[in-house]
Amino acid sequence: MKKLSFLFITIGLITGCNTTTTPEKDTVLKIINEELHYPRIIDYEIFCSDPAYAKKLLDLELDKADMVTIQKTQKLKDIGSPLISFTETARPYLIETGDREKELDIQKVKIAEETISHIDLGSINETDGKTSIPITYTVTCTNITPFSVLMKRDFSKPKSHSATLVFINGKWRLTKP
Repeated sequence: MKKLSFLFITIGLITGCNTTTTPEKDTVLKIINEELHYPRIIDYEIFCSDPAYAKKLLDLELDKADMVTIQKTQKLKDIGSPLISFTETARPYLIETGDREKELDIQKVKIAEETISHIDLGSINETDGKTSIPITYTVTCTNITPFSVLMKRDFSKPKSHSATLVFINGKWRLTKP
């Protein structure tokens, strides 16, 4: 009877110490969201007093889309004042700026939101006493705004990224890509 009790205690200790089981996808999603700050907003800085930005917005026809108003000419006394102002239609896409940005006439605009849409977990690797799992996650852009034309990227296509989860000090940690 003592041998049987000893056997059960030993089996319990061995299985109880095995904390490096593959984490659930929900746990992996939580780790990625916390460490890589998802979901996140993709933004773009517009220098409102810069003629190059005014030209770019004109070329992209954001004035015709009723997102911005662009002052095409300036009088000598107006030099240094903003050439670009934003319409009421653009208000939902404007991001609050700090004092420094306001001082420099910089306005951040929202381009889209990135969220993780899919996660694939590889198999557990154990090398040199380290336990790791390769992962691949797919990022999808949602809430794409009219200002997305400012960036040369197709926001409708998902992007795949790779990373590795490493088991350190009793916790799974993400090694940043």
